Amino acid sequence: MSSAVTSAPAPSGGAFGLEPGALQALRGFFDATEGLQRVWVFGSRARDDWRARSDLDLALDAPGWSAKDFLRIKERMKDLPIVYPLDVVHWQGVSTPEFVAQIERDRQLFWEPRRGVVSLPRTLGATDLKKFQDESLQKLDAFVSELRARKQESDDLVAATTQFKAMESMQDSLRAAADYPRHAWDALRKAGALPPAFAALPHSSRWDGAGRAIPNICLKVPTGGGKTLLAAASVGKVFNGFLQRDKGLVLWVVPNEAIYRQTLKTLKNRDHPYHQMLSVAGAGKVKILEKSDPLTRLDVESHLCVMLLMLASASRQSKETLRFFRDRGNVLGFVPREDDIEAHWQLLQQVPNLDAYGSPWASADEVRAQKGSIVKSSLGNVMRLVRPMVVIDEGHHGYTETALQTIDGFNPCFMLELSATPRVGDPKVAGASGSNILVDVRGTDLDAAQMIKLPIHVDVRRWMDWQSCLAESARQLDALEREARQLEGETGRYIRPIMLVQVERTGKDQVDAGYIHAQDARAFLAQLGFSDANIREKTSEKDEIGDEELLSPTSQVRVIITKQALQEGWDCPFAYVLCALAASKGKRAMTQLVGRILRLPQVCKTGREALDACYVFCHDAGTGEVVKAIKQSLETEGMGDLAISVRSDGGASDSAAPQPVALQRRAGLEKLRIFIPTVTWAESGGARRPLEYDSDVLARLPWDQVSAQALAQGWKPGAMPDGGGGGRVVVDLRVLDDGFSPARQALEEGAAPLDPAGMVRALLDIAPNPWLLWGWVDAVLSRLLAQWDARVVGASSASLVEQLRKDLERERDRLAQEVFDRLVQQGRIEFCLRADRQDYELPREMVLDVVGKPKKLRRASDDADMEKSLLAPALHTPDINAFEALFAGYLDEQPALRWWHRNVARTQYGLQGWRRHKVYPDFVFGYHPQGNQARVVLLETKGMHLEGNADTLYKQALLERLTQSFSDQRFQSVGELALEEGGQCVVQCDLVFDQAWRATMDSRYFAKLLQN
Repeated sequence: MSSAVTSAPAPSGGAFGLEPGALQALRGFFDATEGLQRVWVFGSRARDDWRARSDLDLALDAPGWSAKDFLRIKERMKDLPIVYPLDVVHWQGVSTPEFVAQIERDRQLFWEPRRGVVSLPRTLGATDLKKFQDESLQKLDAFVSELRARKQESDDLVAATTQFKAMESMQDSLRAAADYPRHAWDALRKAGALPPAFAALPHSSRWDGAGRAIPNICLKVPTGGGKTLLAAASVGKVFNGFLQRDKGLVLWVVPNEAIYRQTLKTLKNRDHPYHQMLSVAGAGKVKILEKSDPLTRLDVESHLCVMLLMLASASRQSKETLRFFRDRGNVLGFVPREDDIEAHWQLLQQVPNLDAYGSPWASADEVRAQKGSIVKSSLGNVMRLVRPMVVIDEGHHGYTETALQTIDGFNPCFMLELSATPRVGDPKVAGASGSNILVDVRGTDLDAAQMIKLPIHVDVRRWMDWQSCLAESARQLDALEREARQLEGETGRYIRPIMLVQVERTGKDQVDAGYIHAQDARAFLAQLGFSDANIREKTSEKDEIGDEELLSPTSQVRVIITKQALQEGWDCPFAYVLCALAASKGKRAMTQLVGRILRLPQVCKTGREALDACYVFCHDAGTGEVVKAIKQSLETEGMGDLAISVRSDGGASDSAAPQPVALQRRAGLEKLRIFIPTVTWAESGGARRPLEYDSDVLARLPWDQVSAQALAQGWKPGAMPDGGGGGRVVVDLRVLDDGFSPARQALEEGAAPLDPAGMVRALLDIAPNPWLLWGWVDAVLSRLLAQWDARVVGASSASLVEQLRKDLERERDRLAQEVFDRLVQQGRIEFCLRADRQDYELPREMVLDVVGKPKKLRRASDDADMEKSLLAPALHTPDINAFEALFAGYLDEQPALRWWHRNVARTQYGLQGWRRHKVYPDFVFGYHPQGNQARVVLLETKGMHLEGNADTLYKQALLERLTQSFSDQRFQSVGELALEEGGQCVVQCDLVFDQAWRATMDSRYFAKLLQN
């Protein structure tokens, strides 16, 4: 069946005389069809002698299809929105030689898959996928394929179980066999297809209300990475690849009103790529629904129905009063007639978690078990019967046990979570499960795709008042506006920078209450020169933006004032500046706030540093501390690889504006590229990545080696309170009354019975295995109760928990150190130089904001300027204490020292060890002993009063271990980075106390040099 093939020319009416809409529908359908290698057109339309109503003859080349597969696809094609008669044949099924010859004589190529692109219909208007989006969907394809195979194996094993309800009480072995999602996940883990940072974490299994396993995965995508696009594209992957159908129900759960409206608008827009992706998945028949819309069985059987639902609507805290679970008259055809008692009884046997009417004195379970109960015609029951695919957008909002149990109770056939901050198990909630993270998109992926603004400039200062903070934010906005106008004049590209102002209060009732109000901010902005046309408010009570197109050149909006809308899914690529006048106390919430200004306009960098970055200004010190934690927050949420520039607090009491001071490489060191090693994880193939504490160290701890005998040794309970002193008290509004004293009963309540479960919950953040913790707590309590009465121990349970936490942290760190050392010996953890991008390069320049005249660092010995600092001038910034200033001067006067650098903690170079938090050396310096190799020293300084404490001992042990394990491997293989200087290098990590430190430094590093 081979012959020369050429593509037919496109007539004026469209290729092969087809209307563009028909071409789009057909090719989009073939894009979403698995196993199809190409499609030929033959007959009159291939020969170009067609007429207006000529048949469209197509030959589908799919070697892996059975006759049944072909008939199923042929039947689906009947639902396509085209007017041309279709005559479709399976190329591998053509057996008549004459027919084969006829097709080969006429055929022209109609469709073939695009190379390197996910099967999404570009002709349907879908935007081209970014590389990380393409790779994410390919990973989903692999999981779906594995899942389908494992489900078949699982179905064969549990075929003897006639009712799913029996699975609730079946033996562990049978339940394990039914957990096909876990088997598929384990297969991907063995194949190395899971994200390295999360591959070692166990699979979290979920079960629906009928006892069936729920495939549940998470795509971890940072803010601005296109979570909704991936969700829309994933629907077709799941329906066509796993469910093998194009009709059914998708329950799309969103966390709040703003995201709900935004998603509903895009999904209902037939011209939007998201709707077109769903249209391809549903063979052209898609219905976008809200929970109040009518729904019939015919809708679900003939369309791909996508129902949007806010998370609060599905939370069953008061389930009988919620509309979602009430009987309603516009869901039709799903339950039997009310008088068909037998049919209702059979339905309850098949789906045992349906809500039903029964005796008002019986429980829900008793009603279901009673023949004669009537199944409610509610939307909640429809979910349980239809078994929808559930999409959880911004999944981190859904992690309450009530919400998760409710979603499980919908009996989903597949659960897809998309989140920037998925939960990796909650150690504080016993029995809570985390996300199965299939895709881990990093911040660098978004940066490489030119989707986000970087770096994030965070201005943290103790402002005299909130007006000063807002004025500085406005000044930055004006500077960006000038840059944008220059860019437009040079390139024609239009950008209008917008500032987001977060206030403490909105609404009429909150004015003059001592809080920063939206009206106050608006009045001050007017004082700064902003007109009413430049300002909009977006709050729960007032939405002045409405349907205004903020990206349009006709819009004049430059400032948006809000309280919480910034955390509710609103974002705009023109948003560049965030002025946070309200105190945000949560790290995760602050990350979401910053996410509102991360999107890059037109998904393309401008080439201007100012317009490719974003800016955060904070008013109060509390918010400032939260913003300082953004880096740590982003690290735990997959975006710690992003560069964050934190402007330091000037510490000055005057209100002078800070001035930027540029630090450049010192003369003679301009071209020198200095690399120092980082602690990395070596993959089996030779590649390496930064060491992840949770997945690489903590997940490998042998907790079974912890002995209960080592816990709470020597602990003794305090004496029971006697008389009027000590103990707990209950204080209420009566404390305002004269002569109020706490009730004596409050003291007795302190001796409440022991709560072992509560003690276990209090320890789960240290040892995340509740079963082991229960055993340890039980053994400790058994030992203590042999000596003291339970009331005595219960009265001091708080101090017992405190002692257990201390002992478990000690055991955890001991085991972690052993694991760390073993992995170093095995070569999995490395501290080496390879001249690749995992090595840290010391900066060539820095910009510091300095209030007043910059103060230089000077040597104490001769009061001279520093001459060997890597960056010049060496400034005495507020974060350098007196001892560090003396130490810098000492280094600067050493003849053998070539350069030194003051490392900025938490923003520059850090060492990951066997504890969660990194160690940030205070100084890095390089020197060259006579006749020896060049040496680089990473030095931590400590006050003598800290000698012997746990933190100091840990840092000493880590620095010593890294010194022992260092190796210079730059010359063993060709690296990614060219070095300016050759020669081997020795790296040493050390800690020095501020007592007798000169003698220590001389003896360790410079004594021999001084003798020479």
